[in-house]
Amino acid sequence: KQVVKPVVSVYPAASRAHLEGKSSLLCLASAMFPPLVQFFWKRRKENGPLEDLPPAEGEQLELRESGRTAAIRVIDRDALHTYKYRCYVQHEGGTVEAQTDQEVPAQVDLQQADC
Repeated sequence: KQVVKPVVSVYPAASRAHLEGKSSLLCLASAMFPPLVQFFWKRRKENGPLEDLPPAEGEQLELRESGRTAAIRVIDRDALHTYKYRCYVQHEGGTVEAQTDQEVPAQVDLQQADC
């Protein structure tokens, strides 16, 4: 069979973790062959450069089923800065990045919004 790169999408994952200053992001890789993939993430502060997310920064849960693999990353929100996160998938056919970023607002922004 021919190698087929994954289609990669990223979504905010609903959870109660945001109450503890955390956010969850869901990255989905689908329609690839062979099915083996690895996820990694990068983030960008307002207009800053893209930076690698260290593996220890947050927890990641991976779910594999026929034809697709999902990764849910729990991220500690920054006290002051809003970050945009981008998901990348490493595959035999090359690395594929999600075409959109997910924004994780600073804790300070959310506290003001609650008032």
